[in-house]
Amino acid sequence: MISESAAKVLETTRRAWREATADAPKKSAPRPPRATQPKKRVVPRRSRWPSLVAALNYWSPKPL
Repeated sequence: MISESAAKVLETTRRAWREATADAPKKSAPRPPRATQPKKRVVPRRSRWPSLVAALNYWSPKPL
C-alpha cells in the first residue's frame, strides 16, 4: 500500500521534472564574471565592555 503510493509519487515527480526541464529555456551565453573588487577586511567591532566598566566604576558608590 505505502510502496504503491510512494511509487506513484516518485513517478509523478519524475514526470513533472522531465516536463519542467523540457519546457525550460536553454541557457544562452554565460554571464561574464563580475569585476571582483578587493575584499574588504572585516574589522571586528570594538567591545564596549571596557568603557562600560569604566563608567560603572566612575559613577558607582562601590567600584567594581
